[in-house]
Amino acid sequence: MQELSTRKLTLSYVIALTIIASLSLSSSLTFSRVLKQHQGSAALINICGRQGMLSQRIASLASQLALGDESVRTDLISAIDQLETAAHDLAYGDGKDLPELSPRVRSIYFEGSHPLYQQITDYLKLARRIAGMKAGDPALRNELAPLLEAARKPLFTGFDVVVGLRELESEDRLSYLQWIQAMTLAGTLATLAVEAILIFRPMIRRIAEYAKNLLLLATTDPLTGLLNRRSFMSRAASEIMRRQRMPGPMTAMMVDADHFKKVNDTYGHDAGDAVLKALATALQNGIRETDILARFGGEEFALLLPGVDVDGACELAGRLLREIAALVIWMDQKPIRFTVSIGVAGAGEKAAIDLMLKSADEALYLAKTSGRNRWMVAP
Repeated sequence: MQELSTRKLTLSYVIALTIIASLSLSSSLTFSRVLKQHQGSAALINICGRQGMLSQRIASLASQLALGDESVRTDLISAIDQLETAAHDLAYGDGKDLPELSPRVRSIYFEGSHPLYQQITDYLKLARRIAGMKAGDPALRNELAPLLEAARKPLFTGFDVVVGLRELESEDRLSYLQWIQAMTLAGTLATLAVEAILIFRPMIRRIAEYAKNLLLLATTDPLTGLLNRRSFMSRAASEIMRRQRMPGPMTAMMVDADHFKKVNDTYGHDAGDAVLKALATALQNGIRETDILARFGGEEFALLLPGVDVDGACELAGRLLREIAALVIWMDQKPIRFTVSIGVAGAGEKAAIDLMLKSADEALYLAKTSGRNRWMVAP
């Protein structure tokens, strides 16, 4: 009996080890795969956001060319080439890190009466035609109008829809991962209740670390450590609901680094990353713990200031401008200085975060076109 009991105990112990090993291996493979997909989605979202910024840059440079500024032609052609490359990589993959488009995103790009990829192609053709025209040519103004209209509405909306879909799909994968984690943990705990739980503690700790890292990737910007766009919108929605219960002032701000492309072109992308980190730190240090700060993409940051009226926000904007302009970043023993432009928008009686950000973005555009290194308030 004693020998049989020992055999059964040994067999059950081996079975338990096999179950735990299988759970550990399957969960590790699942987590690694989802993490890789999430990183690929982050790259896709970054390219989508970059396409939006490039389309706006093309429209701005084309406008300058129409006004007779011949010096912008090279930058215009470069921006057109970059947008064409980004659009092709997103639509057909770059053969490296970008995953294939999901069916929903692919339908936006290639299906329907006027798919987004066709809009981008038409936009690029029109932009190249403008880039080939003589600066200040009166005929150029006729070509410019449809270009500006496309950049302002259809393309911007299309890119925004694609970014939103990719973020939702990323969240779906994260939810699936959390479900897998819960099932794995339940099976692990059930097995450990029979066998020696202390043997498997390192495995459980590793699972928790995977989930924590994935959650961090899903909610924060990896470069600056600030909230990402999706987390910002979620936090802002909660803040607006609280404001409905306890009315009070609220202000939104959009902050954008001036001439950021010039920093990358002159000093390299490492310097550009250093500028973004320094800007994020300066913004974080300049606000309250109750304020909500996020990196929206590229060199653009968003702020929500609960309990602060427009006058208070303008005072904060002025202080941030001074502090940021005083920053010096050293790269290879070379000092880098930069400035920002800020758009400020107050909340109406019934605040909506998307409308506030849109107004703040319009004010930011006014600050850019008025000379940069300044703040402007939305009308």
